[in-house]
Amino acid sequence: MDAVKNLLKLHKKSHSDFQYYQLHIDKIEENRSENPDIAIETCKSLIEGVSKTILNNLDVTFDEKRETTGRNPRSVQWFFKEALKKISENSEDFESGFVQASGQIINITQSIRTERGDISHGKSVPKLVESTPEFADMIVNMTNLIVSYTLKHYFEIDQESDGELDYYSEKLEDYNTWLDDSQPDFPIAKATYSKVLYDNDYDEYENRYTDEYLRSTEELPEEEVDEPKGKLETRRITGGDIVKILSTDFNEDTFWTAGRLEMLKGLTKNYQFKFEESKTVIEEYLFTDKDPLPDEAVKVLKERPSFKERKEKIEFAISRIRMIAGILKEN
Repeated sequence: MDAVKNLLKLHKKSHSDFQYYQLHIDKIEENRSENPDIAIETCKSLIEGVSKTILNNLDVTFDEKRETTGRNPRSVQWFFKEALKKISENSEDFESGFVQASGQIINITQSIRTERGDISHGKSVPKLVESTPEFADMIVNMTNLIVSYTLKHYFEIDQESDGELDYYSEKLEDYNTWLDDSQPDFPIAKATYSKVLYDNDYDEYENRYTDEYLRSTEELPEEEVDEPKGKLETRRITGGDIVKILSTDFNEDTFWTAGRLEMLKGLTKNYQFKFEESKTVIEEYLFTDKDPLPDEAVKVLKERPSFKERKEKIEFAISRIRMIAGILKEN
């Protein structure tokens, strides 16, 4: 499952929720030889889970509870098909027909789950029918190809909607190396300049990408290179800047008095925020004096925003985090 694992790693920060599926991958890889039916059954769960998550994020009309309960709950094939349809609506080069045809593997996994599944349908021993490790390898490899292709295009859609650079994306690997090479005397041994810049000064990280890196690699349109509107002024974070960023008088142990905690409970309830997640994000905000990243802002919301609402909800969450932090500091 290397292709899926690599995608999850690349998008660990921008799509942290998908790290949940690492549990499925681990179970698949641990059982494909000794317990092949468990590996196959987990492949079915992985495809189903990824499909539902994509629908939750791309389809504002999708109601997972309605579609999974009642007398006639939807099948995993239905969830997969609908997820492909939504990706196709947002990605011109997504070959949904081919993926859907390849997705007949889902029918096989569903059948095996019913006849031979060890988890959802407990079996007496010895089992009358059992899959071979070679057969499990084929199912696992096909699942790896289908899920990785689907996730690759989904991540590209969701990333473009946010309008922000994803530090962990494959296309930024060379840029991050370029940044690190530009600061050979970076003073923090256990950190990289590119990551510190991304976490603490995203605007500068983005500006250097568009104003310096793309120009140096000639990726900007020719007219923009030939006709610059003005002299570029760039700023580099120095050792002194880093010390300033990492220096703070905020102490979470002394900051969270009983009164502030009670006040935070009231404010988070008022804005439909999660208490513990909000507390963590506020601590980070007060420590760094930097706005939370979009992925962190989403975590404080009790209700996950739809694909279309995501940008608006993130801006709302960030503005309220700033306000709440200010109120707490004053009291």
